[in-house]
Amino acid sequence: MNRSTVLLIALLLVIGAIVLFLFPSEKERETSDAAPEVSISIDSAAVVKLEIQHAPRLMLFENIGGKWTITAPVRYPADPATITRLIGGLSKFKVGSLVSSNPEKQHLFQVDTGGTHVIVTERSGKSTSIIVGKMGPSFSEVYFRLPTSKDVYLGEGIDSWSINKDLKEWRDKTIFAQPTETLRDISITSRGKQYDFHRDSTTWRSGDRFVETSEINPLLNTLSNLRADDFVDSTVKFQLQPVTLSIQGAENVTLRLYPTPPDSSKYIVQTTSSSQQYVVSKYTAQQLMKPIEHGSVGKTVPVASVPSVPKEEEKTTAIVNKKQEKASPPSIIPKKEALPPPQFVETTPPKKTTPKKTSPSKTSQTTSTTATKVDELLSSPPPTSSAGNPSSSSGDDEGELTVHTVKRGETMQSISKQYSVTVEQILKWNLLKSIAVKPGQELYIYIKK
Repeated sequence: MNRSTVLLIALLLVIGAIVLFLFPSEKERETSDAAPEVSISIDSAAVVKLEIQHAPRLMLFENIGGKWTITAPVRYPADPATITRLIGGLSKFKVGSLVSSNPEKQHLFQVDTGGTHVIVTERSGKSTSIIVGKMGPSFSEVYFRLPTSKDVYLGEGIDSWSINKDLKEWRDKTIFAQPTETLRDISITSRGKQYDFHRDSTTWRSGDRFVETSEINPLLNTLSNLRADDFVDSTVKFQLQPVTLSIQGAENVTLRLYPTPPDSSKYIVQTTSSSQQYVVSKYTAQQLMKPIEHGSVGKTVPVASVPSVPKEEEKTTAIVNKKQEKASPPSIIPKKEALPPPQFVETTPPKKTTPKKTSPSKTSQTTSTTATKVDELLSSPPPTSSAGNPSSSSGDDEGELTVHTVKRGETMQSISKQYSVTVEQILKWNLLKSIAVKPGQELYIYIKK
């Protein structure tokens, strides 16, 4: 036997050993090729209890009187769509292939103690329990195992993100929901002024004025399904005055929207239909207040933080409201009760100033003429407090009132220098919280004589 033959035989022996080592025996092949012995069967119509535990968090849902309710860690109505979607997925859950039987590898699929334990209880008392891990190779697959088994499988029908939600995502976020055709009357009170809207057949009116659909539709569409972004479960001390919506329809409800300082990026909502407080975005609040941005005629109503107008001055105030609503100065509110920067300001008469009897020029017709008319109309003395001082007395408010329209490129600093006033004074006169301005914005400024 030559050397080449020996080498060939040795090579064949090595290859044979490798084949025996890599390929399982007949018995092993029968075990691995067998179909999984795991089956999950859930009747979605019979489910009455759902428990989701992801240490250390535990959430419990129960069907009480046909309505799903969160009973732990808080008691609150559950979002029916979210619960129905999860139970529907579990009822159609399909068990796929066996992935691993090694307990030491369970953490790789997040089905160990870090997994989410889901327990579904049916009306008959039957209970189904699985531990759901991370997402599988596709979006519709997850890794899972039974609590009593070390085997890890792929399952299809649910996804991990729909189970591992924050508590707020399981709560019913509905604040107010009524079909728009059932709404009849809506009153919006903002900064001491009330704006009334009434449905007349198929159209909306504000007083004698017809309201365009582009003005009222943002409000109506938002009210048809007003939902919260978050919830407030603790006591809140409000610093700013609310915007109040009184709604009459299939159900009469009052909503109060409190802006949150310092920039009013969120609003806290209270409703007469629930003791729960909600959080909505600034955009949602703006949609609810959209109609009063279009110049709807509002009537002044008493506000606790705003000095009331004596009866003898009501006639003068009405004239100012009617003729020069935009040119009227805002009421001066104490800083601790400063209101949010709304679109409209209350037309309470300012402190009396001596009318300036000069002929307006062409270039200053808009500002000087307006200020002169306001001064002439306000010839009666301003309301006084019990101490005999003007109710809105402030040295910053003395002078000639001017309405400045912001031009492109102007800033709050450049405007203050133009009129020789401070930025703080402009913010106070206009009840603003930010020095940001935009072209076309109107600012009230008192020019000292």
